[in-house]
Amino acid sequence: MMFLTSSILIGFLRFCFIILFLFYWNGKIRSNKKPVHFLNFIILNWFKYGSILILLIFILVQINAYDLFNCFVFLGLIISFDVIGFENIKNIPTILNLKFKTSLLEFLKNIEDKKKLQLWLFPLQTAENKRSNSLILILTCLIISITFISRYYFILYDNYSLSDNWIYDLNKVIQFDDQIWFSNGMSVDGDYALINFYSKITDVSPEIALQVIAILESALLAIIIFWLIRQLTFSKIIVPILASLSFSLVYVLSPLNIYYILKDNPTFMALSFILPAFVFYIRPEIVSDKKINYGLGFVLAFLAIGLINLFSFCILIPPFLCIAFFFSDKKQRIQHLIVIFSYVFSTGVLLITYAIACSIQKENLAEFIHSNLLSVDSYTYVPQLIVPYYQIINFFQISSLIGIALVIILYLRFNIQYWKPQLQFYLYFNFLVLLSLLKNSWIDIDLINNAISILLPIIFGFNCAILLQIIHLMVGKSEKLRIIMVPILISSILFSALFFQQKSLNVLEESDKTPKQILDAYDKIREAYFPYSYSVVNDPATQVISLNKHYFINYSFFLKDYSKWDSIYFANKNNPKFKSKKQKYMLPKSLLVFVLNEKNKAETNSFSKNKKLNSLLDQEIAVLKKRGRTINLFYTSDILKVYEIVNEPQESKISDLLF
Repeated sequence: MMFLTSSILIGFLRFCFIILFLFYWNGKIRSNKKPVHFLNFIILNWFKYGSILILLIFILVQINAYDLFNCFVFLGLIISFDVIGFENIKNIPTILNLKFKTSLLEFLKNIEDKKKLQLWLFPLQTAENKRSNSLILILTCLIISITFISRYYFILYDNYSLSDNWIYDLNKVIQFDDQIWFSNGMSVDGDYALINFYSKITDVSPEIALQVIAILESALLAIIIFWLIRQLTFSKIIVPILASLSFSLVYVLSPLNIYYILKDNPTFMALSFILPAFVFYIRPEIVSDKKINYGLGFVLAFLAIGLINLFSFCILIPPFLCIAFFFSDKKQRIQHLIVIFSYVFSTGVLLITYAIACSIQKENLAEFIHSNLLSVDSYTYVPQLIVPYYQIINFFQISSLIGIALVIILYLRFNIQYWKPQLQFYLYFNFLVLLSLLKNSWIDIDLINNAISILLPIIFGFNCAILLQIIHLMVGKSEKLRIIMVPILISSILFSALFFQQKSLNVLEESDKTPKQILDAYDKIREAYFPYSYSVVNDPATQVISLNKHYFINYSFFLKDYSKWDSIYFANKNNPKFKSKKQKYMLPKSLLVFVLNEKNKAETNSFSKNKKLNSLLDQEIAVLKKRGRTINLFYTSDILKVYEIVNEPQESKISDLLF
């Protein structure tokens, strides 16, 4: 049975509602302009404001001013200036007054006309646009939901949670609250900054944000693949669905390590900016900005990518810029040169930034760059594959070469204009495959394979688009058939994913449930107790979870010294001098003791050794109970129990303090 911590789902739903809320108000604010459907809204604004957000967090951390309020203030100002236009800053009061009156009149008019909800959500649109936008909204939400459920299913096999790498990563996430970006080791940590921000904006703990970020990355990439295929092929629904759901659901042909699929992947996060950048690069008319805005958008995106993942910035971007520039015509060449200049400028800014950071941290710049082009956290063990990985790559290489031949034939014979973007991606895919064959200390093969795992569904989508184009040329198009095909296609893919992959997934070994139960208990404690009013007794490895939330006591101290402190505290708690002079012996208002079930047979996790402390912990709790301390069972499962020792009644739980 799939185990689900409530805050994971709640945080995800909060985030989705925030996006929907922003989409609604974007339609209201920009109602006088061409309507933007939900998918374009997400991609365009993620590319622009996601980049700005990363840079904003970086700057705020450097000046010791990073918190949620400051992020909202500065990001709000940037968005306001972007919407209003810098040339209209002097007229802001007049513009706001006019907009308020216009919106109020529109609101009253809608009430009088008793307009339907759909007309409120999509104003000033034709009936065809409403249907199209509604379909895109439904499909986008459906793809996100399917990807979320699909990825979260693999928590059954998750070996990442509460591992040494997880604890190390959580510490990185938390360190942003202490205004630290570059810590010892000098790693590129922009993705952890986004995890920290997600934790704040959805009001979930950093450990929950760390658990869910890989799912969010996958959901974002799924809709980016859907959007990319829509933009670069003639197919707007069928093929994009095939490509995106093949990424979300097909695991037996994907080189993803199932045991670490819930681990944050900086390459995936970087690709969520890189793929839209590639589309805007080869089709600049999509953004239709002035040249200076076009270039500035790429500068911001490239800087953000450089702060997230140096491998993606240095290895993944330049080859595509060169390939696409080779195919550019006279109309595109200026825009392409602007993008290339933006990349060179961004490279200079990043080099200066990292050189200063290395100088402060007393690190060597060349060693810093080299270490961040490699990854010790890449996992290439993929037991679920039905055929060897090299055979999958060979198949896609052959199919891409056939695709190259077909798009050239289609262009020469039928003058179909969608050939160039597909050809560029085909060549880019084959270049990365060849690059993965090189043995060079500056090139991490595992990270290249990571990127290729995202390109496989894109290449698959292009192949399907070519086949569908040929079929249409032979038998013609049918709009009614397309409408019928959408639900049939989605149902067929879901059915195939559920039943035809089961045999291969059954070879996987379920992970120890202990880490999941521990994290679930921590989540429930966070929801129930007021910060710093309680202390947790647990394994020393979990102390990082306590940072900025509550006090921590390890098992050794609790078993050896806590009883003594308890007797001293309760013997003197009413003495005013004791509280001022003996702060050492002050106890938390509540103490939560984690006790693992000694009958639990799991031995695969490092926390399992604490089962041996079960009887000792029970004895210590029994001693405190005899002294008159109130003992409550706060959390229980077949693996774990958490006991609450109440030192100050009704002084720790949020419900008690409020009511």
